[in-house]
Amino acid sequence: MTATATIFDVFCIHAATGTDAAANEAVGALAGKIPLGSLGTSLQGFVQSVPQAVAAIDAARGDPDDLYVTTSTQGDLSQAIWPGNGSTGSVASGQTQPLGVTVPVDFVQNLSLWDHDDVSADDLLGSIRIEESERGEGPIAKLASSPVEGSVYYVTYQVN
Repeated sequence: MTATATIFDVFCIHAATGTDAAANEAVGALAGKIPLGSLGTSLQGFVQSVPQAVAAIDAARGDPDDLYVTTSTQGDLSQAIWPGNGSTGSVASGQTQPLGVTVPVDFVQNLSLWDHDDVSADDLLGSIRIEESERGEGPIAKLASSPVEGSVYYVTYQVN
């Protein structure tokens, strides 16, 4: 039986900078999966209460990621489910980008975040696994990060 996941948004804790020790340390302090109903605050408020995450946001350089989202593990802007039409969305550290897309989930669905590069191959910013078994859990935030790129994001979604 196939479920549907609604991807609400992505919260950029740290935009890609290449290998970044501060971002990698901050990832270690963050939960991999958060049932949002149990927080009692916004995801942004929760993350900003983690000192290492605040330091990573503060230390992040100003260049935003040229974000697009796929359901595959290959970076291909033409296959993006968001924003679509061969375009990207600019997301900087500390920003939330609404997505508002739905994807079918048959057991497990990959969701990958990419930074589009004009001159080289696109960079994988992180991936999450959305599981059909999460149906009925309410809104969930999962960590998507890349130690290679130094990027740290939370993806917020719900499986119905």
